Amino acid sequence: MTRRPQRRPAGFTLLELLIALAITASTVALVFATYGVIGRTEQRAQDIIARTEHIQAVHNWLQRKLEGARLISRLEAGATLLFFNGNPAGALWVAPLPERGPGGGLHVIRVALDRHADGTVDWVAEALPYDGALMQLDWARAIRTPLAQGLRTLQWHYLDGKTGQWVQDWPSNRPYYPSRIRIEVADAQGAWPPLVFALARAR
Repeated sequence: MTRRPQRRPAGFTLLELLIALAITASTVALVFATYGVIGRTEQRAQDIIARTEHIQAVHNWLQRKLEGARLISRLEAGATLLFFNGNPAGALWVAPLPERGPGGGLHVIRVALDRHADGTVDWVAEALPYDGALMQLDWARAIRTPLAQGLRTLQWHYLDGKTGQWVQDWPSNRPYYPSRIRIEVADAQGAWPPLVFALARAR
C-alpha cells in the first residue's frame, strides 16, 4: 500500500508560540524602553533650558544693577570711603532702583551669600534706600531678591583697570571702581558659565 503523507496539524506548535511570544515581549519592552529614553531625554532638555534661562536672568539682573553703579563717597571715622566694596563672596554699591522710569531713587545694593542652619547656601541681593547720610545699614529692612539656591561655590573677581590685575578684594578706600567683575558660580548641577560685567563709566 502507498502511504499517504501525513498532514501537519493546523495552527502553530508550542515552540512556535513560545518564540512568537518572546519576540512580541522583546518588541514591547524595546518600545517602552525607547519611550522611556525619549521621555528622559525630553525632561533633560527641558531642565537644561530652564537652567540656561535662569542663569541668563541672573546675569541680566546683575548687569543692570552694576551698569547703574554710582561713584558715591561717604565719610566714616574721618576717612572718605566709596560706596563700593567687594570681596570673594559678594559686593556692595549704590545704584538707582528702578533703572528706568519715574519713581524709585538711589539704593544701596548688597549681593551676598545667605547661609542656612541646614548647611544650604543661597545667593541673594538686598537693597536699602540711600538718603545720602546713611551711616548704619539695617539690612533687616532690606528688599530681598533671590538669585540662586543651593550654591556649592561662589567667587567674585575684580579687574583693576590701572594695573590690569584681577583681585578678589576691592576695599572702599580705593578711589575708583573696578573696570570689570567676573563671578564664578557652581551649584548642585555643576559650574555656571562665568558671569562677566563691564562697569559703565562711574558718575
